Amino acid sequence: LSTRSPCSSFRRIGHCRTPSSASTATSLQHVESEVGTAGVEKLPSRGSMGHPEVCRRPCIYFARGECQNGSECGYCHMDHEGRRIHLDKRNRDLLKKLSSADVLPLVLKLARSRALDIGILSEAAEVLRVLENWSLTKLSATFQTPEMRRLDCALKTLPFSGLITIVLKKHQPAKSQVDDAFADQLQEALAKIRM
Repeated sequence: LSTRSPCSSFRRIGHCRTPSSASTATSLQHVESEVGTAGVEKLPSRGSMGHPEVCRRPCIYFARGECQNGSECGYCHMDHEGRRIHLDKRNRDLLKKLSSADVLPLVLKLARSRALDIGILSEAAEVLRVLENWSLTKLSATFQTPEMRRLDCALKTLPFSGLITIVLKKHQPAKSQVDDAFADQLQEALAKIRM
């Protein structure tokens, strides 16, 4: 693998316009595999750590070729296939109706399954431990309704960090010291995966 970084055209549009550098980097997958084997110092930005499951959201300035922060940017500079996955209005409304005690075990189950599927179970162990410690209940019988099964299916499509974000948003409005401690522990554990 070449240690030479691809040109700016390659980063922006996915292919290089100059023939000389086209031989060193011919596809975005090549750059992603290079990043994976070369280590952290080769990442295009700090926000790209853990791409695609736990990285930060894409940098809108980088997509336009205008990011001034370069490798110090806190947002992801790697390709994100397709649109970001979002829950539809029906699922968002259902999530709002659920208590934190109902959401935690659901997200814990899905986050554990997602971490196992994508091969980051050991890296996600602390996040899962925090969720387990704060999850007071097991999945209840209310999760057998058709609405809850649809929500479960929709949540399965989210990346690992998306599942954790749902829990963090659910605990945000309460503003109690207990919720703050939980949110802090969860954010710290997620940050460790991104390192």
